[in-house]
Amino acid sequence: MVIEVSMFEGRSPEARKALIGAFYRWIPEATGIQPHDIEITLFETPRSAWGIRGLPGDEIGLNYKVDV
Repeated sequence: MVIEVSMFEGRSPEARKALIGAFYRWIPEATGIQPHDIEITLFETPRSAWGIRGLPGDEIGLNYKVDV
């Protein structure tokens, strides 16, 4: 299984590692797929490279924090 996650840039290395670790815990519990059968790639892009609700990502007000 290959999991690709697209997200805004700005997360710390620790936050990225925590997310990857969470996937490796949750997926086997939920599906029975073993960690050695899972590959995870995180793609971080600047908010300006996103289009959200008709606006560039760096021009839209979001109701959640991105800097983790």
